[in-house]
Amino acid sequence: MLFGYFDYLILTILIFLNIKFWRKKIDLKIGCLILVAIFGFVLPLISMLIELEMVKLKGGWIDNFEVLYTFLRFPTYWVIGIIQTIIIRVKNMIYEKS
Repeated sequence: MLFGYFDYLILTILIFLNIKFWRKKIDLKIGCLILVAIFGFVLPLISMLIELEMVKLKGGWIDNFEVLYTFLRFPTYWVIGIIQTIIIRVKNMIYEKS
């Protein structure tokens, strides 16, 4: 499973924040720096650690390849971060035209 419960929660919060702050302009330098830190390292690491704890609680490690998919959290969150950056850029372009 590529997404866990934590990932669904993060995506729901992200969608809510995008809707709530749609009309506010975000500084691209600060926004990109925060997005790189959060989506590049913090969220994938937390998601991976939560998923590994869930596997350990369900019965322990059976094979290393069974938990290898947790490393896919990093590219998944990188793609989500890129999409979020595009959303912020489009939002700022729409804000500048108004």
